[in-house]
Amino acid sequence: MFRLIAIAAVCTLLLIPIAGFSSNIISNGPLLVAVSVALTYFVIPIFMLRAWPAQKVKKLKSMSDALWDGELQTDEHKVFAVAQIEETEDEGLHFLVTTETGQTLSITGQYLYGPVERKSFPSEGVRLFKNSVTGQIYGIEPLGKPITSWPVFDPFTIGQVQSDLMIEDGKFYAMSIDEIISKLGLRPVESGSAAT
Repeated sequence: MFRLIAIAAVCTLLLIPIAGFSSNIISNGPLLVAVSVALTYFVIPIFMLRAWPAQKVKKLKSMSDALWDGELQTDEHKVFAVAQIEETEDEGLHFLVTTETGQTLSITGQYLYGPVERKSFPSEGVRLFKNSVTGQIYGIEPLGKPITSWPVFDPFTIGQVQSDLMIEDGKFYAMSIDEIISKLGLRPVESGSAAT
């Protein structure tokens, strides 16, 4: 959408310079208007649309299609520690989970709303459903007893989003939760240090 608005704005700004340049060549008023409008709103937009093509939206495969195609992968992990990073806007909840490997798993998305509201996640274990080809995460299944409290940290800021450490859904990090929090410069939520 931004691409189309930008092209329309540029073309509109070019109308007067095109008409001014064309007036040096064309003296007939109606023909001058027709040529200027045709160049501004037909020729230049076509050229700009070809020079700046739309990004192809990658179609995400549904979980049932992934299952049907043999691409659905489930991974179970024991949970030894968990921390939550507050949500900004509506991108979904963010959790960092220390697994049995000692690595930290990032679980991020709107699919976490239900399990957290039902107080079944965070839990002693988690089953992760993902596409083995694309890496797309479909959701989680909490396993074992729920964890009743965990540290909560302030949401990401612009500086943290632009840091060399990018927190991605379903990705494992060879760092502890504390190291990730420290590297991102996150602070505990002021209203309390644990969620219940």
